[in-house]
Amino acid sequence: MLCRLSFFVLALSVITSYAQKTTDHRKEALSLIKKLLQEHAQPKAVDDRFSSYVFNEFLEALDPDKLYFTEPDIQGLLPFKTKLDDELNGNGWAFLQAVLPVYKSSLERAEKIINKHLDSPITGNVMEYYSYDTSRWTVSDQELSNKWRMWLKYETLDRLSEMYTTNAAKDFFIKYEPDARARVKSIEVRYIRRILNHPAGFENYVLSQYLKSIAAVFDPHSTYLSTNDMQNFLSSLSTEGYYFGVGLNENERGDVVISSLAPGGPAWKSGELQKSDILLNLKWEGQKEIDVAGISLEEATGILSDAGHKIMEFTVRNSSGVVHSVKLQKENLSLEENFVHSFLLSGEKKVGYISLPDFYTQWGDESEGSKCANDVAKEIIKLKKENIQGLVLDIRGNGGGSMQEAVALAGIFIDEGSMGILKNNKQELTVLKDMNRGTVYDGPLIVMVNGQSASASEFLAAVLQDYRRALIVGSRTYGKATFQNFFPLNALQKEPTMNNIKDGSGFASITGGKFYRVTGKSAQGKGVIPDVHMPDVLEGLLPYESDMPFVLPTDSVVKRTYYKQLSGVPTGELAKKSTIRQNTSQAFKRVNQSRELFRQILNERNESISLIWTDFNKKIQERMIESASWQQAFTNDKGSYDVINMDADQQRLKIDEYAMELNRRWINTLIKDPYVEEAFSIMSDIINLNIK
Repeated sequence: MLCRLSFFVLALSVITSYAQKTTDHRKEALSLIKKLLQEHAQPKAVDDRFSSYVFNEFLEALDPDKLYFTEPDIQGLLPFKTKLDDELNGNGWAFLQAVLPVYKSSLERAEKIINKHLDSPITGNVMEYYSYDTSRWTVSDQELSNKWRMWLKYETLDRLSEMYTTNAAKDFFIKYEPDARARVKSIEVRYIRRILNHPAGFENYVLSQYLKSIAAVFDPHSTYLSTNDMQNFLSSLSTEGYYFGVGLNENERGDVVISSLAPGGPAWKSGELQKSDILLNLKWEGQKEIDVAGISLEEATGILSDAGHKIMEFTVRNSSGVVHSVKLQKENLSLEENFVHSFLLSGEKKVGYISLPDFYTQWGDESEGSKCANDVAKEIIKLKKENIQGLVLDIRGNGGGSMQEAVALAGIFIDEGSMGILKNNKQELTVLKDMNRGTVYDGPLIVMVNGQSASASEFLAAVLQDYRRALIVGSRTYGKATFQNFFPLNALQKEPTMNNIKDGSGFASITGGKFYRVTGKSAQGKGVIPDVHMPDVLEGLLPYESDMPFVLPTDSVVKRTYYKQLSGVPTGELAKKSTIRQNTSQAFKRVNQSRELFRQILNERNESISLIWTDFNKKIQERMIESASWQQAFTNDKGSYDVINMDADQQRLKIDEYAMELNRRWINTLIKDPYVEEAFSIMSDIINLNIK
């Protein structure tokens, strides 16, 4: 549990698919470094210091837990540590060829160690302690083997604790240890095999990690993308795409199961897949079969999301135990979860609520497809017909997207004036302006943010705060005030769209500059500080931009801008009233308690853990009981409003079964969300002030 929770708290999403054709490694690397030096906002000198950074970053990427390489392996590569700059400047190409056999050998060695330790039962009554340590590589094969043994034992006991119930028999350990051990073995071997037998090829996988490491030394957001990476990225910013129409979840045993079927989608139309079917195997057309035993939900979802394939064979076991296979082809479906969602919050006041999951757009298409600013405007028009007294815009967890959409969205609420300032890689300053006079909505406005609101979300929150156009509520935002541009490494490749990306050379996403508030100050590394603070269960636990390696510094610019600050609302008075409510809220008390619990669990990573089964299980069961409050932390006992669909939406929902099911989930969530509850109360305070 400790490591899984730590992964949940600390992990950042990454792109994990790679180019499908053999790549000219040296040419790709030279093209990347050339493009980075030309286009980066603050390019690095490609010297011995840069070389050392790339060397360390690359080996960490290949072996973050220090479970593959040994110190002698690293020593054999050390002569290259200060020579990578020479290679990237065009002098030779030997480092990658030296790494490949060492890394392959280390993976194969690890697989043998795993098989050795997990081919026989583990003991649950030997006094041993496990300590999670990624500070160094082991000095010998024997030390590495022992490190693996302790890790595998910890993982097996952890799996057993998941399966444990309060009424378990006395022989529970003996009875279920083989199954837990087999699952751990499957997971660990699978991970190694996925690298050695990577669909793009082992060499291309390692190259991709190398190129990503080169870009990462420039700053945390510059990266290398293969053609598949780019397709997946563009797909993630669009509200339409090709899908199987299958929702996945995990059951209590950790199996990946089908949790939902989108009506009208390929899986639904096949009639051969049902909810609760257990996923056994997946097979892309023309590819090897993927055994799903022991795979994580995130991995399974990532496989289905791969934009490089369209036809897949699903092998499942149904509730009767029958195993069968069905071949499905992706179809162009509307991805409802990415659309703007709007509802009426009806209680003491009538308040509109809009959730914006990201700043999506239909890339490469200026005339068609969904664009979030237009979608928000449409929802506001519908809400105004319902005579709302205020509006809550929820951009919690919105990691950004199209900056053009962020500027357009700000213009919905601001009549005229500057929106912000951009500084490009030539240090040139450009004032961003609202090109459309007038507003779609000029009533009371609250914007909800948290630590996962980043980039374009922070731009929007900052400009609305600087104009005093909206009250920002929540917790400090992430602190990313840089923008990235995509560049093909093949000069013949046009601007990437879903329709014109070809196999072959990849792309570079390069930080081309920073954006600043209309005041000239920057949210880079600082984030946007809310006017009214609400505690976040992950506040201080997830890393902010300022915690990232090679982060670009915070600065400011001097540029005359025109903006007319509005009278706004009395933030101090509203914050005081909110604090009083929060201090008496059982939900927010649980939020604070859960945050402290998570902090304790993270701190335990540095402590030794007993591997005696009875001691281990007791501690885990205690933690499971304590962490059960985490789910409750986001749940109100009873809301002060009803969540209602607008008249304009109700007719559509009656004829759209899938939309109706999603709508039901949304309503159940919003009724119980203490953050939305408090935003509603703050809005009620604002409305009452205006009435007076």
